[in-house]
Amino acid sequence: MIFLNNVAKYFQGKALFEQFNLNVHRGDRVGIVGPNGAGKSTLLGMMEGVIEPDKGEVTVEKKMSIGVLHQQIIEASDGPILEEVMNVSDRLRQIKTRLRELEVDLGKATQDSENAKDFLEEHGRLLNEFEQLGGYSLEARATKTLQGLGFSSDDWKRRWSEFSGGWRMRVALAKILLSEPDALLLDEPTNHLDLESLLWVEQYLADFRGALVIVSHDRAFLNKLVNRVVEVDAGRVITCSGNYDEHERTKEAQQEILVASYKNQQEKIKRIQKFIDQNRVKARTASRAQSRLKMLDKIEKIDLPTKPKRVKFTFPQPQASGRRVLEITGLVKKFASKTVYDGFDFKIDRGEKIGLVGPNGAGKSTLLKIMAGVLPFDDGEVQFGHNVKAGYFAQHQSESLNSELTVLLEAYSVAPAVTEQEVRNVLGAFLFSGDDVFKKVKVLSGGEKSRLALTKILLSPPNFLLMDEPTNHLDIPSCEILEEGLRKFTGSVVLITHDRKLMNSVCTGILEIHDATGDFYPGNYDDYQFKKNLMSKESLGFQTGSEYSSPVNISVDPISINKDLKKDKKRRDAQIRQALYKKIGPIKEQIKKIEADLEKKEIRSREIQDFIADPKNYTDKESFLAVLTEEPIISKEVSELEEKWEKLHSELESFETEFSQNAL
Repeated sequence: MIFLNNVAKYFQGKALFEQFNLNVHRGDRVGIVGPNGAGKSTLLGMMEGVIEPDKGEVTVEKKMSIGVLHQQIIEASDGPILEEVMNVSDRLRQIKTRLRELEVDLGKATQDSENAKDFLEEHGRLLNEFEQLGGYSLEARATKTLQGLGFSSDDWKRRWSEFSGGWRMRVALAKILLSEPDALLLDEPTNHLDLESLLWVEQYLADFRGALVIVSHDRAFLNKLVNRVVEVDAGRVITCSGNYDEHERTKEAQQEILVASYKNQQEKIKRIQKFIDQNRVKARTASRAQSRLKMLDKIEKIDLPTKPKRVKFTFPQPQASGRRVLEITGLVKKFASKTVYDGFDFKIDRGEKIGLVGPNGAGKSTLLKIMAGVLPFDDGEVQFGHNVKAGYFAQHQSESLNSELTVLLEAYSVAPAVTEQEVRNVLGAFLFSGDDVFKKVKVLSGGEKSRLALTKILLSPPNFLLMDEPTNHLDIPSCEILEEGLRKFTGSVVLITHDRKLMNSVCTGILEIHDATGDFYPGNYDDYQFKKNLMSKESLGFQTGSEYSSPVNISVDPISINKDLKKDKKRRDAQIRQALYKKIGPIKEQIKKIEADLEKKEIRSREIQDFIADPKNYTDKESFLAVLTEEPIISKEVSELEEKWEKLHSELESFETEFSQNAL
């Protein structure tokens, strides 16, 4: 369907990628990952046909329909969003317009008029085509899609201009999904979704039968949907089969094999160079040294890829709070006639890290704002513990930033005890590198301001963090830095996020908000899902025994799971090493034996040359003749051993190359 053949793209003279090939067929599910600015969206633009490659060609199957979601908002007509979403087919629009015209004409025509029959025939034909194109079910499918993306029935008649940027992106996504194209190209589709909407989109895409290409930083989303991963980074493109976790494991194993091959090659080069240095100035061995020099030139050097720089920084830790951080009793919150909370109770202790989940509109952000003290409530008590300092990170955090300061000075203002280089390290982790740190805050985009606010919180954290979708606008390496910071954070955290990987890594409990109250589940997001599934099975009568009578008390130990994963990795690594040793071990032993024999023969050869060169030995004709007879034999043996040595080294190099290419 979409074919990229030896494509290359350059930016300011630097290669984003070169000689890259990719074929995307119907049913393929490709994830594109890499740091911001590496060229992910550029690849997507080439597939769409809006960006031309500098080299190579991109071929797209004729008459193929492509649905594209960009990161930037595309303007739409300012009608009701239901009408905008249903506006997915030019042909359906033409049919609807013509049907209305025909109905007017039929209303004017008499039964016996000459045109009445033609009008009726065309009307019937168009109605049949309208049905074939799904016109009758279009509105039902449109409302279902909008509901899945978090819109209520009251929203359907609201105009596009009434919604914020994030909700407009959802309208665009709904329209693309409803068009049911042959291929979907989605650039960061999860950025503006809450968890419930994300799960709906995830299931929709899992059932999608066309080609799917996704640029995303959501690792759980990629794990669920893709079977091939393309990583773009520092001018290199790596393609691996499997989902994101399999891609990471494959990369790690390939790196280990590459490092082993590199070390073996360096040892070989060192041995050859040593022989050359010792023998190139001697007349008798100069030819062999020259032969080794040619061998050295023929070796195809293994280059280790530059490892991405990891930020080495210990995030500052806050002053400890009391044991009880927050206690909510009998909370009541209403918006007009809608009751969001009615007698809600909850407690948070020091060190707990709670993820908030629940359907759209259940009150997750409302609860976070009440905890942060930025939203009043109608009844009940919200009491903070001793020495608790709360910090609130909203989805659109920009009000607290000083627009006249540079990025560096704004970040540095909250952490004067931290060195400037460490501040720059953390800014780099959150995509402010080079001269970006000298930009004025007022010229930053909304996403950049959000990242800067996140940087400030991590540089000078309060002991009670309240975070609403902190991973929006972050790439995968930045998400991993955030995970590390929150995992090591000694204070307490409550967060709303659609990033399940973040919740699995950080959360010690999940609070599910529903029906004006909430249920607490110890453990991370996977533990929560496991318990919910058990409860669902019990409610359907699938579980009759008493083993799971109290699903809330059951937990999957993440430490145990991690130990099992580590054991599997150690076992896999051991198998790789064993297979490599079986291939090259015997060859190395032969090389070692030949080198020992060769050293003895070369010593004897030098002794013979010294004996022949000494005139005193000419008087002992018997001994002299014996040495002369031995000299060509030794020379031949040395040559044969050198030939065997070179052959075995070539064989060793061939095996190592073959293993590194095919072991995975």
